[in-house]
Amino acid sequence: MLFVHGVGIREPDYARTAVAQLRAQFRAATNDERADDDLIIESAYWAPAVLARQDRLSERTVPGFASGWFGVMDKLTQKVATGSTLSLLPLALSGLVRHVPGIPKIHWPTLRWAVTSFVGDVVAYQVSPHSREVYDAVHAEVAKALARLAERAPDAPLFVVAHSLGSVIAADHFYDLGKGRRGAATALQAGRTLTGFYTLGSPIALWTQRDGDFASPLQIPARNSPDPVLASAAEWINFYDADDVLAFPLKGLSPEWDKAVDEDRSVSVGALILGMSPVSHVAYWNDAAVIRPIANSIAWLWN
Repeated sequence: MLFVHGVGIREPDYARTAVAQLRAQFRAATNDERADDDLIIESAYWAPAVLARQDRLSERTVPGFASGWFGVMDKLTQKVATGSTLSLLPLALSGLVRHVPGIPKIHWPTLRWAVTSFVGDVVAYQVSPHSREVYDAVHAEVAKALARLAERAPDAPLFVVAHSLGSVIAADHFYDLGKGRRGAATALQAGRTLTGFYTLGSPIALWTQRDGDFASPLQIPARNSPDPVLASAAEWINFYDADDVLAFPLKGLSPEWDKAVDEDRSVSVGALILGMSPVSHVAYWNDAAVIRPIANSIAWLWN
């Protein structure tokens, strides 16, 4: 199993709580302690490919300020990713701050941080006529995580959980693999064993405009497996919160997308009233409405 993070992540252990919860749900669904040994999980940590550029931009546009306010926002986002629902409160409240005394250059600092993190990473990730350095560096990290999985289970069914921009990255990676654009040593690294794809708070719908006519969706290879059980387990579930302004349903994009995506599943993530705001975008990782059905799908195949 592979986790792929989205924007706002600065620590490699971002998925530790989600992994623990997934394992617990998997054990409960299989009712067999031995099953845990068969669930091999890795996290792709691609943030270093963009962080230096993002920090350099922030420091040059708002010297000294970015490392202060922006740094606090980064820490709160990391805490939310690793399971702290309480951190959602200051993160949400900070979004109401229009002006900080002594900082004349910008207003709405938290919203500015959010735009810098999301739009900045998106712009850096795109391939331009002059450079594909960030794109290749990001996918090199995904490839490394797949290689670590392949060392232990080169032919195992692969399940991928990807959040935010990470869902775009994961879809791009496996799409490129399917087109033979990347070398791979094992079936798993080549994406041929991809069985479950779970996108959380995904803006993929926006990326369909890049190639025109809503582009072509990723196909799940396990759907065509000669093994009927594996073929039955193949699925793409797109989890989205209606209050998450960065997340979009996918099935209605075109008949091809409707066929590729099994379900746009509406969930409510985040604590209490905070989950009824755009802050919900950072709250998917550790929500039972997301983790439990993923664990159940994997457990069904294991059983």
